[in-house]
Amino acid sequence: MVAFVTQFIQTLIYGLIEGSVISVGAVGLTLSYGVTRFINFAYGEFLTYGAYLALFLSGAGLGLSLPLPVATVVAVLVVGAFGVGVSRVFFEPLSDRGPLPLLITSIGVAFILRYALTATVGVSAKQLPVPLMRPVEVFGVGTTPLRAAVFLVAIATMLLIHVLLTYTMLGKTMRATSGNRNLAEIAGIDTDGVVRRTWFISAGAGALAGVLYAVLFAPFRPTVGFEYLIVIFAATLLGGIGRPYGAMLGAIIVGVAMSLGTTYLSAEYTMAYAFAILVGVLLFKPDGIAGGEI
Repeated sequence: MVAFVTQFIQTLIYGLIEGSVISVGAVGLTLSYGVTRFINFAYGEFLTYGAYLALFLSGAGLGLSLPLPVATVVAVLVVGAFGVGVSRVFFEPLSDRGPLPLLITSIGVAFILRYALTATVGVSAKQLPVPLMRPVEVFGVGTTPLRAAVFLVAIATMLLIHVLLTYTMLGKTMRATSGNRNLAEIAGIDTDGVVRRTWFISAGAGALAGVLYAVLFAPFRPTVGFEYLIVIFAATLLGGIGRPYGAMLGAIIVGVAMSLGTTYLSAEYTMAYAFAILVGVLLFKPDGIAGGEI
């Protein structure tokens, strides 16, 4: 009985850590949806580009050897700006044509970005320069300092997004634009500027999620963002598309469910558990557990 309880608690810890990483990606996706009203299938590539850019900046290329935390910050900023560029080139010209052309375009953009990266870096697995660490355990339950650091970074990111949405003018204009873009424009809000800033935050959050994922689950390949996108979709829809706080909660639920399934069912079907949650949400509660808007 003691062994079962210990294993169960340990599984919950791993699920919470992975759920915190999923929450960073899910919040980025749901923020962009809140102001653009379409689901961006190219979002997964921001995760991939964040992981690879951090890899190159930290010593795997470009002649640089930045500490990984510094490389991560630079990667988040660069991918954030890259996301704004992608939006302006591919999505803004179609913004008045409805969600379907935007969705289809995002699928095409995802293929372009993925194969461009593959042509540049190849398909071999890569790994971030992180040290091997022994777990710190208390009564047989614990985790490594590296995993604990990933969890703390994810939690800090969630707190920063909360502060952004609640206490800053940008957060208020984002909520206004999400609620009614036409009314926001009449009120004098520069909605185009709000959308671009939201793209920056969304792509940057995706890049950070990609780096955190690469730290937890090495090695990784150019398809990592596309493969993890189904997990982010599941968390976003479970929490209610367009609801950042719902996305955070949905991510924790998905992370714990994947961890429990991996431990007590089979590790070979980890992504299938997220897909099952996604299908269940679409069938029984399509508005998610939170519903509504930003």
